Amino acid sequence: MYQNIAETMKTQMQPVMELAESNKATMEKLANLQKETMTEVVSASMQQIKALSECKDPKSAMELQTAFYKDLLAKMTNTSEQSIAAMNSAKETFSAAVEAAAKKTTADVEAAVNKVSGK
Repeated sequence: MYQNIAETMKTQMQPVMELAESNKATMEKLANLQKETMTEVVSASMQQIKALSECKDPKSAMELQTAFYKDLLAKMTNTSEQSIAAMNSAKETFSAAVEAAAKKTTADVEAAVNKVSGK
């Protein structure tokens, strides 16, 4: 009896465990993206400061700043796209798990009703 209850709980909790794993993987990916991006931005900023300190005229400084911000925009856009992709993947996993759980619950309820009604 206890083994049946334990087995039932394990089966019923499987979608929750899958969602937890999906969320964990998504958060790890997002954290790594953030860490990598911040490391790159800090490094690029330090290089930019060094390059700017060596500029002799305002025009070359403006060109350096323009190039720096274009690169920064590209990095941020890439990071944003990867973050959105990770979150969309997690959303799809969540939707699929909820849909599967709803179908299983519907089937279980129908089976219980049929059992009780003698069908």
